[in-house]
Amino acid sequence: MKKQFGIILLAAMLFMALAEIVTAQAGPAAEGIVYIEGQNYDARVKLRETPKGKIIGQYYAGTHYTADGEKDGFVHVTIGGRTGWMMKSYLREGDFPALSAQSGRIAYPDPDGCIELIDLEGREHRIPENTFLHVLGTIDENRVHVEAHLPDNQIQYGDCIMEKIAWTDNFARAKVRSDRDDLPVNVRENTDTRSASVCKLYPGTEVDLIFDYHNSADGWHRVRNGSVSGYIRDDYLDFSTGGGPLLIPRWGMLRQPSAIVSGSSIGEVNQADPLFILGTTGNQKTPLYYCEGRTWVDEQTYQTIHFYIRQAYVEESGKGSISTLARTAKSGGTQVYCFDSSGKIVPDTELGPLPEGTEVQILDGYNQEGQRTGWNQYLTEDTVWVSCDIHTAGKVYSGWLLAVSDLSFDPRLKLPLLWTEG
Repeated sequence: MKKQFGIILLAAMLFMALAEIVTAQAGPAAEGIVYIEGQNYDARVKLRETPKGKIIGQYYAGTHYTADGEKDGFVHVTIGGRTGWMMKSYLREGDFPALSAQSGRIAYPDPDGCIELIDLEGREHRIPENTFLHVLGTIDENRVHVEAHLPDNQIQYGDCIMEKIAWTDNFARAKVRSDRDDLPVNVRENTDTRSASVCKLYPGTEVDLIFDYHNSADGWHRVRNGSVSGYIRDDYLDFSTGGGPLLIPRWGMLRQPSAIVSGSSIGEVNQADPLFILGTTGNQKTPLYYCEGRTWVDEQTYQTIHFYIRQAYVEESGKGSISTLARTAKSGGTQVYCFDSSGKIVPDTELGPLPEGTEVQILDGYNQEGQRTGWNQYLTEDTVWVSCDIHTAGKVYSGWLLAVSDLSFDPRLKLPLLWTEG
């Protein structure tokens, strides 16, 4: 009898254990976020193929996961469609928002305005420039795993080239700084002062902070400006936002009508266009400037381009900086002017005041006699000839005069009181 009772008891215990297992499998999967206590902003947790196995990615604190198994202190998780094993001590279980702690922006799209995203099945997608990205983690030295919020309200997971994506929010950009305004700073291939210099950037040059596989706690940041990409020590970066204007210490013009440039699909720049000299590169035999210039799309609009050009082709100037873009700054609206039939400057009654903050394109400078002065597109007197897009009406107006005192110019550029060519 005791033997039969024991068998019955054992059977009951086995049944209860099996019932618990079935119940656990039928219940919802555990979920939570990757959690790192007291680490810096870009610290990540390794995702492995197997417990203690090959690393297949590193994921930022705050990234959402779901879990369906546990073994030897590791949890089997799924993050953005990718599965692997992560140490349990770096996971915090709970109903947290399904958002990554980090976000990014497409800073350097391809010529079509998009970047490539490879989904987890290996299919290619073209992601437009204005797509909002949650950056879940880094996959290797070149790729990041993202959650892309597409314009049609769809969410796409996959991997993108990290060189195309910059940090956003409060940590998107920095300025190069140095002990002297004329002393450029090395951008290096790797996080080592013995590493090769890619380019030297002058103080004041703005750079994007790019997502990177290495941890910035070592005192280096991966940065990019145009085609220049590499590492700069934190000592030579200013991470503050706002404050003073971004000053570019050098600008110049071409010595000849056109010159071949590299690092740009444009191929040449024109003699009349100013060049902002952001840095230097090359060797003693072929020293190059790294420049920001422009190519005109039509008579009123242009695209900014970055390129390298031989120093011998450029004539530097130290007489200040120049600007063709400005915004109206007068509270309550800015009065526009025109020439009357006798050539005098009078208030224009047709257009009316321009709203504060209206962007204008400076076309030509004119003096009070209506004669063009100075170099094309730049001002020498109290008024400036502009084209402006009035967004409220959706129209473009050309040939209006504005007072210089009513305009706010690009903060990194200064308009000289008296412009003289050369």
